Amino acid sequence: MKFLYSFFMENGIDLVERVACGSFLSIEEIDDYIRACKFYVDTEDDNKDSTVVSLTDKRIRDAIHATSNSQPEVSAHTFNQRLNRLKAYIEFLYVCHHYDRAETDQQISTDAQFNKFKLYISSVISNSRKDNTVVKDPFESVISANKFFDLLEIIKERSPNNPFKSSKLRNQIIAQILIDTGVRVGAVLKLKVIDLVDDWGTPRFRLTRTPNDPTDTRRLPAANKTKALSVSISRDLMKLIKLYIETVRNSTPNAHEHDFVFISEKGKTIGKPISYNAIHKVIKTFGDAIEIALHPHLLRHKWNEIFEYTAKEKGFSADKIEDLRKYAMGWVEDSKMASVYNEFQLAVTVAEISSKNQRRSVPDLRGDQ
Repeated sequence: MKFLYSFFMENGIDLVERVACGSFLSIEEIDDYIRACKFYVDTEDDNKDSTVVSLTDKRIRDAIHATSNSQPEVSAHTFNQRLNRLKAYIEFLYVCHHYDRAETDQQISTDAQFNKFKLYISSVISNSRKDNTVVKDPFESVISANKFFDLLEIIKERSPNNPFKSSKLRNQIIAQILIDTGVRVGAVLKLKVIDLVDDWGTPRFRLTRTPNDPTDTRRLPAANKTKALSVSISRDLMKLIKLYIETVRNSTPNAHEHDFVFISEKGKTIGKPISYNAIHKVIKTFGDAIEIALHPHLLRHKWNEIFEYTAKEKGFSADKIEDLRKYAMGWVEDSKMASVYNEFQLAVTVAEISSKNQRRSVPDLRGDQ
């Protein structure tokens, strides 16, 4: 609904008024909305835990028109959901303003306009289910090698290309955890000081499942979707986390009121646990700096690519790699998620087999016997 309102407000269209007066939407206006529905739009903002982002936020409005040139298309499911939401909302407004009224000439005209709108939008929704035009090239890495190395460099606190003016240490650690471990954002948000373990030379943190945590006062509490497990990290990363806690966190007002590691470092929420929106904005800002559309889950996919490659280099079998991946990702035993994250490597393997078969079947054009 927020996406819907942002689009129509930007175009000066009052949907409630349009339906109330019986004019609804023209075919051209519907087509414009359909085009916008195909692309991502960034609605994340830092330190917005206690307020709703304004529907007139200029960044949201601009993104609707700009992302077609800078970001990939959304999934067919998201596209259909946006169309269905418009259809359902117009139907709701129609019932509120016109349904079961006397059949005057005006009412007949209004009903005709409504049916015209519903028929057109329904046909678009029906056809979109049969024609998913988004084609993902399985050979394309989620983040190219060059961009990935650029990312590893700019996230460093002391990098001259680091896009942040403040909170550099915190943001580096957050990005490093996502890159090094492949955990979800919820795990980073949920991480507490007590979950850090640094003994026996094996630095790690416990990834816990504690729904309805009474100490989590965020508007959108942190949640861990995977099973509980222990996540190994490098000694250097553990040192950075401890440095952050002992310096930034311990000297920030309000941080002593809770045990969550990562906090907001400015604004009304200073010292409070960092939000989902804040982490998404951190990762997006790093992505903007290297000119790619980056979000936290993309780093999870990249971790899986690297994990698969490294495991094969070490000679592990396919079954062993899947078992290791399920453990590292916190998936249950019967999870099918491995195939989702492993599409790139599957495509490469298929290509290798196909190439060998082709070499056997294609005649030697050099004329060698």
